[in-house]
Amino acid sequence: MTAHTPKEIDITGRIGPLFFTDVNVPAECPMYSYERPAYMLWNAVAQGMVNSGMTEAKAIKWLQSKDARHALDGELGTALVKLGEQFGASIKP
Repeated sequence: MTAHTPKEIDITGRIGPLFFTDVNVPAECPMYSYERPAYMLWNAVAQGMVNSGMTEAKAIKWLQSKDARHALDGELGTALVKLGEQFGASIKP
């Protein structure tokens, strides 16, 4: 029996929405609900900010700032990757 060695993959440029708007550029690997995780995440981040006392206007301003990108480049991005890998590993072939 051989041990499973994890392989690094990057399918970023291959995935995209199933129902694309530009018929000239379909994704190689179209996904149903491709955009949904982004809507769920950013809505939850805004909800968390508002629940913590921030106004909705300030939460939206933060979402539109480079701070959101910096969060993805740091702690938030790390947490998302870890969550995705954990969930992916739970789906058995």
